[in-house]
Amino acid sequence: MFVAGALVYAYWYFSAPMPWPAPAPGQPAFDPTRGDLVQNGLLLLPEIVMNWFGGGESPLGGFDRLGIVLMATLILLFSYALGEFVLFRLNLLKQFGQIDGFVLRLASGLMLLSWSTCVLGQFGLLHYPLAFFVVLATLFFTLGIAWKKHLFERATEEQPPATYKSQEHESWAWLLAAVPLVLFTVGVSMLPPYEYDVVEYHLQLPKQWYEAGQITVLPGNIYSGMPMGAEMWALLPMVFQPWETDWYYGALTGKLIVGLFTLLTAGLLYGAGKRLSGEWAARAAAISALGTAWLIYQSGTGLVDGVWAFYTLAALYPVLLVFAAQPKDNDGLPLTGLAVFSGLMAGMAFSVKYPALLMAVLPVFGMWIYAVRTDWKRLGLYVAAVTVVVSPWLAKNVLATGNPVYPLAGNVFSTDIRSPSQIAQWDHAHQVPEDANGNRYSTKQLIQGFWIFLGRSDWMGLTIVPLAIAALWIAPRRLSIPLAVMLAISWLVWWGLSHRLERFLIPAIPLGCLLAGLGAQRISENRLGRVALRVWLGLGLFTAFALVNMYDSIKLDPQIFVSLESDKNVHITDAIAFLNEQASPEDVVLATGDAELFYLQTKVLYHTCFDDAPFKPLLAMTAQQRRDWLAERHVQWVYVHWGEIARFRSPGNYGFPEYVTREFFEEMEIQGILERTQFVHGNPEEPAVVIYRVRPADAP
Repeated sequence: MFVAGALVYAYWYFSAPMPWPAPAPGQPAFDPTRGDLVQNGLLLLPEIVMNWFGGGESPLGGFDRLGIVLMATLILLFSYALGEFVLFRLNLLKQFGQIDGFVLRLASGLMLLSWSTCVLGQFGLLHYPLAFFVVLATLFFTLGIAWKKHLFERATEEQPPATYKSQEHESWAWLLAAVPLVLFTVGVSMLPPYEYDVVEYHLQLPKQWYEAGQITVLPGNIYSGMPMGAEMWALLPMVFQPWETDWYYGALTGKLIVGLFTLLTAGLLYGAGKRLSGEWAARAAAISALGTAWLIYQSGTGLVDGVWAFYTLAALYPVLLVFAAQPKDNDGLPLTGLAVFSGLMAGMAFSVKYPALLMAVLPVFGMWIYAVRTDWKRLGLYVAAVTVVVSPWLAKNVLATGNPVYPLAGNVFSTDIRSPSQIAQWDHAHQVPEDANGNRYSTKQLIQGFWIFLGRSDWMGLTIVPLAIAALWIAPRRLSIPLAVMLAISWLVWWGLSHRLERFLIPAIPLGCLLAGLGAQRISENRLGRVALRVWLGLGLFTAFALVNMYDSIKLDPQIFVSLESDKNVHITDAIAFLNEQASPEDVVLATGDAELFYLQTKVLYHTCFDDAPFKPLLAMTAQQRRDWLAERHVQWVYVHWGEIARFRSPGNYGFPEYVTREFFEEMEIQGILERTQFVHGNPEEPAVVIYRVRPADAP
């Protein structure tokens, strides 16, 4: 039945249409299916490998990544030690296996580093590395002071008997088969960022906070009100980096750590699958994750949805251990430690993205209620752990905006600093989308959302869905039902309450992978089943390898062996390159329209489409007052991107402040305040991009 279902699903999966750039004038259109891309990946394998080296046309790199790797390694080693102490304090060292225990130590330590950086940053200590060193050292010794006795006791501990038949030789073979995807994932994680959200706020905000010396809600970037737990791994190395452009190399370090969460997810799935079910469950779950292009895309771009996907799984895992235990064994489980640990992981998921409240925190809490019934102590500890981890982010927003979940729920909190029109603009941009008939919950939309969840999403993995469906029939109900419920909640929140970006479904992927692993374990009990699994999982790995290397489709930079400087220059726009060349370090740039300013080396005053423009006060000023205002802020350059402004103002887009007009800048030209530089793109009468220089006050 599985073989027949998998064949039908594969035909449907490979027939899905895939994105491709519009053809040049006079050229035929290419509308590939997923099967076409996989076939091309097989035929173009030498070209794919050459693309990793820049096609032989770009300088290669290697040692230029050494500093990033060393800093990331130090952070991970320190995180592992902190995680060891956390698990020891919670009496959980014996509850996890080798691989899942290793991964959860890293995850726990990274959570503590994120939390500490957030707290210290809010106290304005980002320019005081000694303060960070003292606090982190104190944290290290405080958590580890009781652990030293355990260090000498470990050699005498009795190892628990193995509960599964070891097949390590085949596991090593699968690891070898996954090496190309693992190498690619690590390689793209170290490349300079280029994805819009990443260079607009995921890495731009840590840079701005570091330059300001404090974590707070910034007036020009509404996203600074979001919880940004994953971005702290970029901010922390900025504090300690020895290079002149410390914010840049710190950002790349953080991007590498975020990118490694695809591998951490696969590791946790392997360990959890082995602990909960068996060897084949471990393999299938881990390979399904590595074979999902969405997760690798997160690693390569620096988006953080894969991080809260990991922490969602890590929050659920302790509950699954309770469900998996026989009733007579529950008394031996450290329920208190498991509840606290689950809450810490759920809180970290919440600290990465707000939707985790509905997709991780509350559903896992419901699972705990089912597991321990009215054990108020354990339930209270879960809630307390979540609260402790996420509270610094909520406190920051209360102090700066009066709204703890800023920029959400603006109409609920009367103290929100935004105008009613700005709140309405944000809510409208993030509401459930309408179809052509103005419907938000039509039958057609329901079916489309259902198909996306089942694999019609462009970058969904091949292997997950058939194995997960099989698990619903043949896997132990005490494990398959909780996973199915979590998956259903994830889909309902995504389809019913969000603006339905497909990557917001990524947190459901590890849950689906673990469910698929449970199905694979039962299928592996049959010889034919094991053969089918080997073919199916191998095909999944190759499919993912082909998809992530199709640059024209997935837009994932594949140049993993090209020098960082060369790759960075490709992603810097002409306008930013001009300003970096012309502006001196003490100059300030006033920008509007373009919010992708991560690579700008000088200071900048700018805004997103949801914020007031920093130059709004100039509208009501005289010419002399305008000169004084610009001089007080050391503004020497004005950068206007009318193309971006037009895009935001187009039908169905986010909108843009109406008072930003060409007439305003023309008036300042007439007043002799601004003069155009040679950087003018497009029609000189109505240019798409223009950069002005602020004229000196004594200029004729």
